[in-house]
Order: sequence, then structure tokens, then C-alpha cells
Amino acid sequence: MDLLEESFPQLFYLYSTYYTPYATYIHPLRRALLLTQSYFYQYAFPTLYPFYALTLRLLSSALTEQPSLASLALLAILLLVSLKLMDILRRTIISWIAFVIRMTMYASVMLLGVWVYQRGLEQSLEDLGWILGYFAGLGEQGQRMGHAKAAGRANEARRIPKGNHRGRTRGAGW
Repeated sequence: MDLLEESFPQLFYLYSTYYTPYATYIHPLRRALLLTQSYFYQYAFPTLYPFYALTLRLLSSALTEQPSLASLALLAILLLVSLKLMDILRRTIISWIAFVIRMTMYASVMLLGVWVYQRGLEQSLEDLGWILGYFAGLGEQGQRMGHAKAAGRANEARRIPKGNHRGRTRGAGW
């Protein structure tokens, strides 16, 4: 305290006079705390100390005699804590993903509204019809290409010569 007083006299003055206005509130609290500690050490501590000492002795002997049990308990505690942290991390990531999806949906609805407002309702419906027709055309083109590829594969399968079944035993092969 002397070093504080010599080095920083204003800080020491603030430290020594800070609680002066609050002394009327602090002294009853400090007195209650000291009386509680006095009661604890006078009445409760003599009763509880044997149980405390016995428990402490049993735990220390269990940890020194069976270190594998202590390491297993520590491992279990670490596992539980890590699982809890991973659950918190998972919930955080899921909530951020849901937030981004929600904001994307709101933004798309707002952009659609702005688009309809700028183009007008009739022109927007015409544009929507054109877009739906374009996608329907892509679907039909995909179906035509898929049917053509399927027919080509079927022709290739017909051109493959059939194998000779002579000499095969029952259950051989596939």
C-alpha cells in the first residue's frame, strides 16, 4: 500500500475515500457477512467437518489407488462436455442457415413485388407465361433426348451376341 501511496497519490486518495459516501449501506452488509461466517465456524463447521474430511480422504485415496477410474471419469466428463459443445455448434449453424434461407425468401418476394410494380401486372403475367413456356419446352426437349438415348441403348443391347450356354454348371456366374 505504501508503494501505491508513493507512486500514485491521487489514486490512493480515491481508494481510501471511495466508500465513504456508501459506508452507511456497506457496514450493515459487512456486519451480516461477518456474523454469518462466525455462525458457520462456530456451529456448522464442527458438525460438517468430519463428513468433509472423510469425503476428501475417500476421494483422494480412490484417485491415488485407482488412477484408471479417475481417468475414465475424466474422459467421460470430457466426452459429455464436447458433445454439449458440438450440440451448441450444430444449433448455431442450423439457425444461421435458417436465417439465410428466410432472408433469401423475403428478398425474392420483395424483388418479385418490385418487378411486378415496375413492369405492370399485364406485362408481368406475359413474362411469366413466357418463362413457364420456356421451361416446358426444355422439359419436352429433355424427354425427347431421353427417349432417343434409351432407344439407342436398346439397339446396342440387341446387337450384343448371346453367349454360349453350353458347359455352364448350375449356379455358376452371376
